[in-house]
Amino acid sequence: METFSDIIGSFGGPAKFAEAINIKGFHAQSMKERESIPPAYWADTVAAAERLASDEADEVRRQKLSSVTLEKLAEIAKAKRPQPETAQ
Repeated sequence: METFSDIIGSFGGPAKFAEAINIKGFHAQSMKERESIPPAYWADTVAAAERLASDEADEVRRQKLSSVTLEKLAEIAKAKRPQPETAQ
């Protein structure tokens, strides 16, 4: 997973992501469109992914959900940060 959209997709899309972390569907959809899951939702996202992964029969989906960690969310957020300009 390389993007926040990938994270949301691992839940089955914005509607299922919204249900899993207990937010409104339109909020999850705008997170997907903005390519951003605010840090305030990271703990809920990881907890929901762990919960869903433990009940998932599909191995591929279970692996995707299992890869949703605080570290992964931080890695994605860091990659989105603007890079400092280098002096020439």
